[in-house]
Amino acid sequence: MGFLLFSVGNLFAIGGLTLAATGHVHGSWGPWVITSVAVGELLIMASVLFLGNDGYRRMEARTSAMLGRRNDAVTDPTSNARLTLGLLLLLAHLATYFIVWTGGIVAYARATVEAPFPSVFGLSFEQQGPAFVWGVIAAELLFATAIYALGPAWWERFRTLFLYQAPTAAAEPDAPKPPSTLRYRLGLGVFALGNLLAISGLILPAVGLAQGRMVGVIAVMLGAGEVISLSSIFLLGKEGFKELKGRVFAVLKRTPSGQAISRRRHRVGVSFLALHVLSGFAALIFPIASHYGVSSDGAFPTVLGLDRPQQLQWFLALLITSEAFFFIGVYTLGGAWWGRFQSLFQKGV
Repeated sequence: MGFLLFSVGNLFAIGGLTLAATGHVHGSWGPWVITSVAVGELLIMASVLFLGNDGYRRMEARTSAMLGRRNDAVTDPTSNARLTLGLLLLLAHLATYFIVWTGGIVAYARATVEAPFPSVFGLSFEQQGPAFVWGVIAAELLFATAIYALGPAWWERFRTLFLYQAPTAAAEPDAPKPPSTLRYRLGLGVFALGNLLAISGLILPAVGLAQGRMVGVIAVMLGAGEVISLSSIFLLGKEGFKELKGRVFAVLKRTPSGQAISRRRHRVGVSFLALHVLSGFAALIFPIASHYGVSSDGAFPTVLGLDRPQQLQWFLALLITSEAFFFIGVYTLGGAWWGRFQSLFQKGV
């Protein structure tokens, strides 16, 4: 199953790249190229869950054989230099996608009946379509390179994020009082900022400000809040999460339990993260279809039977739902999961 998903994912990604290379980046071809590349990446990511460490090594060995090169390095642990390079490529991949996502959202929100072709980042409306396509292609190439740079051990750690691990020792107290280091204080500040942006993005539509360009502002706030909150996991780690959790429970006058999460709770948390991804991609249907479907006279297309005002409502509703799924999923998975996520960015773990 893992090899099948990996192969199909690469076919989608290569197909999108081929279409772009042959000049199919304008008009109605644009969204199909973006969709093909994005679906390809999702399938490749899904294949990691099935392949694991051994499957990854066999896949790399097959790839080496097909390319006619030696695969001695397959059995070697990933060096620190290679891990650093892979993480930098992965961060560049995410940053590129975030820029493309922000540009598309801003263009979608700025468009009005009076000015249906707004410029974004200095690009005219005609230039934006190809720029979005090549941005996604660049992000995909960075992702593919990162996969091979990070190696099987890293992807095995990534895979364990979605697998339940029964506790091997007695439960630790939820508030171990770690030293008040600069890193912990910085993580706490990043966590607070990310949550503040996300909560603000959730509140603004409730007070009637989800109109016009504010739709783009709210969408960017939600996306930035999620990225910043995830960054705090790297800084806080497992112990920092427990300290933070202890403080929150103290404010609520409750005593946190020191029990490890159950298999059912882990599955619920992972399911919420999966719903987060699905609803986020569903929301992006509207700006992509609207951008590439707007006619030369400025008439906005109907998407899934919805006119533009209805599209904006559904777009924001899906983004808000996606953000809610993300935070519920992360908090449900608990401190042990935070520790495993943090280990993805540490050497020699």
